Amino acid sequence: MWKNMLLVMALGWVSSVWAGPYDPIVTVAWVGESVPGQTTASIQLNLTTVKPVTLMSLTSPLAVSVEIQNLKASKGAMKVYVLSNLPLPEHRTTTFPSQGFFLIMKELKQPLKIGDHVPITLTFKFADKQTKSVSTDAEVRKMELSYKQYGPNAVYDQR
Repeated sequence: MWKNMLLVMALGWVSSVWAGPYDPIVTVAWVGESVPGQTTASIQLNLTTVKPVTLMSLTSPLAVSVEIQNLKASKGAMKVYVLSNLPLPEHRTTTFPSQGFFLIMKELKQPLKIGDHVPITLTFKFADKQTKSVSTDAEVRKMELSYKQYGPNAVYDQR
């Protein structure tokens, strides 16, 4: 009987989903509150990698799609490039947004209210072609300037 119980426990442990030692780690995930009529939102998060990995996609049930965007200067103007994936180096924490990279939820399905949680799934591909999905919840936080803009010496309300 003990052998059967140990076998069942061992099989349960082996088949359970757990974060392996080389899996990317998502921390400090949050999204700013939305204002009436807003259809996009930026995901803020820290992504720590141990091995080189490629961020292949992001999904959320609260948006039609989530894009990896790169904002670059082109011919004197800023231009947004949508990336199909984003290679990430080993032993590094990448903060989004940073270095022109943004994670943007497109076509929000509902308003994002302070205190809500937004489920997000990130899919990664390793060098050996193995894929891994990591899920997290991003807290909706108050945006200090969700509908305001900075001017030369003041903050201007654009409502």
